[in-house]
Amino acid sequence: MKNGSETDERLEFSWPGKREAREEALLPPTSRLVPCPEESFHWDETENLYFEGDNLEVLRLLQETHAGKVRLIYIDPPYNTGRDFIFCDRFHSNGETQEKVLRKTSGKPLHGPWCSMMLPRLILARNLLAEDGAICISIDDHEAAYLRLLCDEVFGPENFVAQLVWQTKREAKGIPPKLMCVPNHEYILVYARTQNFRFLGDPRNVQDGFSNPDGDPRGPWKRQYLQRFGQGFRVRSITNPENGMVFSFETPYTEEKMAQWVKEGRIIFPTSRDKFPARKEFFGEYANPFKPIVTSLGLFSTKVGSEELKRLFGNVKVFDYAKPLDLLVTLFRRTIREGIILDFFSGSATTGHAVMKLNAEDDGRRKFILVQCAEPCGEKTHAAQAGFAHISEIGKERLRRAAMQFGTLGIDSGFRVFKTE
Repeated sequence: MKNGSETDERLEFSWPGKREAREEALLPPTSRLVPCPEESFHWDETENLYFEGDNLEVLRLLQETHAGKVRLIYIDPPYNTGRDFIFCDRFHSNGETQEKVLRKTSGKPLHGPWCSMMLPRLILARNLLAEDGAICISIDDHEAAYLRLLCDEVFGPENFVAQLVWQTKREAKGIPPKLMCVPNHEYILVYARTQNFRFLGDPRNVQDGFSNPDGDPRGPWKRQYLQRFGQGFRVRSITNPENGMVFSFETPYTEEKMAQWVKEGRIIFPTSRDKFPARKEFFGEYANPFKPIVTSLGLFSTKVGSEELKRLFGNVKVFDYAKPLDLLVTLFRRTIREGIILDFFSGSATTGHAVMKLNAEDDGRRKFILVQCAEPCGEKTHAAQAGFAHISEIGKERLRRAAMQFGTLGIDSGFRVFKTE
């Protein structure tokens, strides 16, 4: 500040309709939940839930029963790519509740309406997270920057965890685009409720670079080089006791520590001075059975995800752009082993399917809550021709078919259906 009359410059993220969008999160629910045992699967035995209705209204209802109880939220919201973008929110005008429907057909993303749709849902979602919980949001380049700003505002920039990247295809195919650049990745933005969240990591595997070529009685090991170039560490020296050869290099390790490793037979010395010593790192000495994950998750083909769903429905393409099942299995494996996973843009119910599959693989105790509105399937779509009037019907049927695959493995493969009324 230069003087008392001036204020500090302040970064602000705003758009037309932001105030009204924030007020949406404060409105009470105007619906009730109606149980539907006839559409459920193993109603009396399951703890999994499927809500059919507007997700904003369901999130309001869940505030009363699940506040602070959800360990992980995964959502795959509309990407706002330029196609029609439709959503309904209740809002108050002059004391009366009205329905708002925004439809975009201009071919250009309208960021303001998209942000207005997301903001109240993120606020309510945050209230549902446990203290060690986190939210993972799938997105692409169309709204990634705006989503990051929204999450900074709702969860706090200090609770940003990672922006994970996953590859959707190996190479560009088809007609070359105008700019001669084809995107082949998407993101999963991760924010925590508090700084108590940690990824579980990846299980360590003795096959990951470990071997025992010298028959060391301490078991399989791999090389960890001691030198660190260009990181500002001091130059230190280590001596091969067998031939007196001295090696000097930048390293974070003290000479006393390296000398101790020499006595313990952990140092592998090269035969020439143009190479550097390495330390044996034994697999059996890891206190933590997990290793940190990297932000690049790898290749999970979107085409494979669609084909998986197609096969599940007897070779009928009932849903477009389904997330690859193994992408969510990989994400959930690295986050929680037990607790509730919530998805309030559940679409074809990939999240529920992934929870069943992963629990069957690792004996986990994860439960799911899915929310999907009764969005109509187009009259000319394969889904409609197969007898599905709404996307929510596809999701429920997918869960039933997945349950038939895993139901004999002793996991909770059922779900209870509730509809908003």
